[in-house]
Amino acid sequence: MTETRMNSSIIQSFKHFLHYYQASNLPCGLIIAHAALDQKGIHSLITHLEKEEPATAFQVNYDTEHHILGLLLDDCDLGYTHFYALHVKDFLEEKDRLMGEMVVGNFPENSDHAEQMLSRMINEMMIEQTNKQEIRVFDNETIQKTDKKSVLIVDHDNSIVHLLTNYLQRKGYIVHAATDGKHGLEQYQHLLPDLVITEINLSGIGGYQFINQIKNIDKQTKGHSEIMVLTNKQLEEDIKRTFEYGAAEYITKPFSLIELEARIKRLVEVTE
Repeated sequence: MTETRMNSSIIQSFKHFLHYYQASNLPCGLIIAHAALDQKGIHSLITHLEKEEPATAFQVNYDTEHHILGLLLDDCDLGYTHFYALHVKDFLEEKDRLMGEMVVGNFPENSDHAEQMLSRMINEMMIEQTNKQEIRVFDNETIQKTDKKSVLIVDHDNSIVHLLTNYLQRKGYIVHAATDGKHGLEQYQHLLPDLVITEINLSGIGGYQFINQIKNIDKQTKGHSEIMVLTNKQLEEDIKRTFEYGAAEYITKPFSLIELEARIKRLVEVTE
């Protein structure tokens, strides 16, 4: 089954900071809470936290659509992040604003990918929707222990997207999809998949620019995803240019699903 990812203003607000922490290999803490707040309440919370922990620099964002409060703490470990979350919980409970659980996480203690961790924390909170007003530490173990690999498919042809999605899901892969370069890049930043299968003929962002931006994100996050091009383009100059941009495989349409899967397995084995 394809994972559902929630779009949240918290991710957009914290993205630049998370990329900086990851590129600089600096620790940071993340706290999210299911809470009902208005602007006055947010300002009161900020004042409360500045009084309780004046030495800690932090960022705050409130997702009004999903009623999720997000805090990003500078230069702290998981233990301190959990301690800080107690101040947040006390404030929200005192004001009767806490609607459910709170989740805390730390880069790099809980995950090697800060933005991906935040995305999963929010996603889990939105899916579970528990009323328990407890603080839970983000558990990345279930993700680390699974043998399933994630694949992002980017192609304007919906028939290709559906064919690959159904086939790869049956083979045990976690599959995500986008039909243009811009959406594909947004998906990539949130997911950081093991493999990207992309067409060269893309709208929004061209295929070569899309591949180039993936490589730039990998440099910033110190991550790595293999790239497979699946395209109608069969000219030698297109093939050469694609490999120069950093693609690992090039397959032309029409194609064999069996051959495609064999090449995917080789790429996944390389990244393990």
